[in-house]
Amino acid sequence: MSRTSTSRRSETRLSRIELRSPECSNEVDLAEVASFLSSIFPSVSVKVRPAPLLNVKASSREQVAAYLASSRVKDISKPIEPSEPMYGEVDYELRTLRGDARIGGIVYDGRRIEEILIGLLRSSNELETATIVMTDRFISTYSQDDLRHHLRTVIPGFPSIISVPGMVEAPAKPRQYYMLKQRLASTGGESLNIELLKRTFKGRFLDYGDPEMTEVAKGLALQAVLHHLTLKPFCADKKCRLFNAHWQEDLLGSQTGSPGLCPKHSRRMKRLGENPIVSW
Repeated sequence: MSRTSTSRRSETRLSRIELRSPECSNEVDLAEVASFLSSIFPSVSVKVRPAPLLNVKASSREQVAAYLASSRVKDISKPIEPSEPMYGEVDYELRTLRGDARIGGIVYDGRRIEEILIGLLRSSNELETATIVMTDRFISTYSQDDLRHHLRTVIPGFPSIISVPGMVEAPAKPRQYYMLKQRLASTGGESLNIELLKRTFKGRFLDYGDPEMTEVAKGLALQAVLHHLTLKPFCADKKCRLFNAHWQEDLLGSQTGSPGLCPKHSRRMKRLGENPIVSW
């Protein structure tokens, strides 16, 4: 179906939501995220399925590995310029595709990753299905506002991508955290200082192993589904689960505790829950 076909688009009803597992982490309880989405869209089938980048056919792995290697962000001040990757980079990506290497520390251009996922999910990514790919990779997009790449928690798209480590690393921590970190850096004992920082600012930012990771993932997944339905996934209200947070405290404020939707989006989501029609 063409995304620009308004006559057919207006008849498209969301019937499935696919949550794709991250490659190797268990930071997020996807069954709980699926249950949350089912409560909002009771007529929609919500399924958790395997990570697409761990189900690449053996005959295609080298090509996909080369694509991933060429999608690495090596200069945050420039838009991605795919180039011929080095042998070691491709070999590492091959090992991640086979599940033989743990993913981490490398930033990938989000739109490039979206393109490879479109190819891998071609048969199950019609507009009737909203696909949300959780990944253990860092993802970024280039901003024309300040001419640099920024890590992202979620990149709404077709499919949408949610970065598990991005939930921890993308939104900025409190300003005081960085000030204290800079002062402590001059005293040495880096690992001890990091633990001191975590204790000092406990509850003001997400960390790995935090039980709130699942709660945050629920809100990001809801943003992804709303984008699929309307192309407008975000809200300006900091108390709304659809708020696009750039600070950890705003992320936690909108997604944890007793999170909800602003009055406008509460009404809108009720209508969409009853009748999930793609309307853009």
